[in-house]
Amino acid sequence: MANSEGRPTRLKIKMNIRYISRKAPPPFVLFHMPNLSAAPPAFAPAPKTQKEKVLLLPQVNRSATHAVEYLHRRGIDDELIDFCIQTSRLYESYPYHNVVFVGMDADGKPRYANQRGIGSDFIGDANGSDKHYSFGIPAAAASDTLHLFESAVDLLSYGTLQKLDGKDWRSENLLSLAGVYKPRANIEESSLPAALVRYLTEHPPIRHVVLRLDNDATGRIAAATIQTLLTKRYAVTAEIRPPAQGKDYNDCLCLRLGLPITKRGERNKER
Repeated sequence: MANSEGRPTRLKIKMNIRYISRKAPPPFVLFHMPNLSAAPPAFAPAPKTQKEKVLLLPQVNRSATHAVEYLHRRGIDDELIDFCIQTSRLYESYPYHNVVFVGMDADGKPRYANQRGIGSDFIGDANGSDKHYSFGIPAAAASDTLHLFESAVDLLSYGTLQKLDGKDWRSENLLSLAGVYKPRANIEESSLPAALVRYLTEHPPIRHVVLRLDNDATGRIAAATIQTLLTKRYAVTAEIRPPAQGKDYNDCLCLRLGLPITKRGERNKER
């Protein structure tokens, strides 16, 4: 039916709609219908790239007088101090005048820095420090031996003891850890110290590791755990050699030189 203007009436429009709805959908609709129930694609976030830490080294003081005096009180030999200053491994900060021990990568780029207060209990890593690159001194020539210590002061103390015994303190690799190593209760679930893993990776000729950690309960557990893990995961031998006397190698050096031993409260804060 049409109205006076020749347009379809409302009734005819309704009938046409019912007729169209009963028709089968066009072929392209049938072809695509199965996909309508498919699950939407899973969201996969872009993999995160680990950014390299940016080390913020403390400002360097014009001289290292206070730092040198501090290390002298700990018994460290001038030759070792001068070597560390000349190679930028050691300096005195400004304006706080802390001793700063610097760890470097294979290219000599500073990647780690530990600050130690002079005449105070302050101890801490600089912002952006990467514990894979803790303070160390490589051998002057090729060496298959690495000596491992808990702190930079212990490392320098051992080097001084070597010199006192008439030995070449740079004949073998020396590395300190960035703090106390605390393994898990289950040894198999423990990881080796990051600095040690990195050093062994970059120095494949190393076949013997000497663990010169503290001679206390914590140090003995740490040494035993590292020894077990090293021999299982690397083609190296590991030997535990705590100091002959005292709690650590700085105690051992000070006792030998007749110097007062650092107070235990201060020593604990150094770690």
